[in-house]
Amino acid sequence: MDHTEALREIDALGPSTPAGRSALVSLTQAGAGGPEILARLDKAIAAPLARTTVDIGILLAHAQTAWTTDQRNPTAVRTRNSARRLIELVPDLPDGYRLLGFAHLSRCEYLDAFLALGALKTLPSPLNLDNFRALARHLMTGVTQVGFDLAGQRYTFDLTTHNAAAVESSAFHSVGALTEWDELQYLATVLDRPQRIVEVGVLLGNHTAFFLKAFAPTHVTLIDADPANLNFMRRSAACNLAPGPAPEVVIHCAFVGESVAEAVTFAGARVPQRSLADLVSGPVDFLKIDVDGGEVALLKGAATVIEQYRPPVMIETTSTTHEPVVAWFEARKYAVRRVFDHDSYRNVVVMPT
Repeated sequence: MDHTEALREIDALGPSTPAGRSALVSLTQAGAGGPEILARLDKAIAAPLARTTVDIGILLAHAQTAWTTDQRNPTAVRTRNSARRLIELVPDLPDGYRLLGFAHLSRCEYLDAFLALGALKTLPSPLNLDNFRALARHLMTGVTQVGFDLAGQRYTFDLTTHNAAAVESSAFHSVGALTEWDELQYLATVLDRPQRIVEVGVLLGNHTAFFLKAFAPTHVTLIDADPANLNFMRRSAACNLAPGPAPEVVIHCAFVGESVAEAVTFAGARVPQRSLADLVSGPVDFLKIDVDGGEVALLKGAATVIEQYRPPVMIETTSTTHEPVVAWFEARKYAVRRVFDHDSYRNVVVMPT
């Protein structure tokens, strides 16, 4: 979404003025983020702040936006510093301790993360971050891999905090759980043991591990744009095989878009842009897509694969992309079978009719 006009208004008001701070809070509450927003938030928090709704909102927005923006930089201090100011300003606000704990996890300061997240236990709050505390406890004691039994299967994962999504996934694994368990259980009931699976947006291999155990496929293609995820993907695939013949596992590091193009910058690295049709050869029995807002462009380059093989698909959508994605599939005689709503995103399962 283009926030150019709103940013012009904030610049005219001055990000550090009361009116500018109020406008920034409203913009971030509407879902705005990224470097341009964070640059204004940096200016806004440079002013003296008081215990007002707007100033608390500014510190919250700054800490959250900085954590997302700086998530791959273990030396970044913006989230940590704003979370500390937030706690000083409002000692009984759970989000201050949450963000301080997350900042310490990203900075690999695991004891500090454990203590910050533990402070939540002293507050009358429904917020439960015991899984993140478990992750911090594992890592501060040198445990970097966990194994656990779930629904009759044994899973093994490496633990890592190299980006925000990895923190969340590793937190689930730290307490013996898989992320998006409801979706995975649903897929197990509606898919007929797909033998050729393609996964775009793999992260640490949470879903990959489940697919390997539940379906014992013969071929898996794993595609992710973040080079830092690749070793975790490989290890998850190797550590979570079902009994029997090992599948062929093909791994690509690529930004999947509409077409083949010049390399793009993703997660601080230059990676090739490829279309799905360029990366996938042979039949596809199931396709999972999680590309954080890039799904419309991806589908334009995936039409050949999807129209030829007509696999069931689970695709993550945002508030902006949900309707265009559903319309794209409906135009190709797919029907929505299930939508899993996670507030900030949805997982949509579509099947050919």
